[in-house]
Amino acid sequence: MTAVGRRRWAARLGVAGGALGIAAGAVQATVGARIPEWTAAKQSPVALGLLTVGLSALAVLAAARQRDPALSVRARAACALGLAGPALLCLSTVGRLWYLPCVLLLAAAACAVDGWRRTAEAVARDWTRILLSALGGFEILMAAGAAPAVLAVGVAGGLCLIAAAWLRPARRWVLPVLLVAGTVPFAALAWTALVPVLLAVAAAALAVPVLRARVGEHPVPVG
Repeated sequence: MTAVGRRRWAARLGVAGGALGIAAGAVQATVGARIPEWTAAKQSPVALGLLTVGLSALAVLAAARQRDPALSVRARAACALGLAGPALLCLSTVGRLWYLPCVLLLAAAACAVDGWRRTAEAVARDWTRILLSALGGFEILMAAGAAPAVLAVGVAGGLCLIAAAWLRPARRWVLPVLLVAGTVPFAALAWTALVPVLLAVAAAALAVPVLRARVGEHPVPVG
């Protein structure tokens, strides 16, 4: 299959998987409590359904970008992550309803990769950012199924970590604020568990090389 063909399949499969995911999230949010055998009998079906809708919308956006022929190898790798991340995270949010969207999104993610060797080289250059993004995804995953307040803080914190990994704001203080917002509130709410505290420590360790890398970069205004 040619590169153009792979990109078309990535867009088609990703949009289809994301659309089905949005539908699954809507079902979880509205009638999830009535069909627990299909939605994994979650304690917070409304919050988890809305989270699924948001992650599915992110996957649709990543899939739609595959139609842009000017995307770099790193940008396509980021889109592949934007497809595979929701595919794996939402396995814990809507139960059986997610099986088909998961398969479609993972297939789209594989098609979105623009050369495995070149992608591996791009990943090696940005491994600290990718690991920090992965921690953000883990935080969202840990928050899934928790009480609504912990869920909201965990999702917001995970998104802050992902943003801190990739944004290049004009003001340097924005990144430390994102890192603190991404770890401290969640660790404070879930302090009785060891993993959220370890996540904060790991994020702090990864933040050092990420912040150092920003020193030599030309700032790009955001907002």
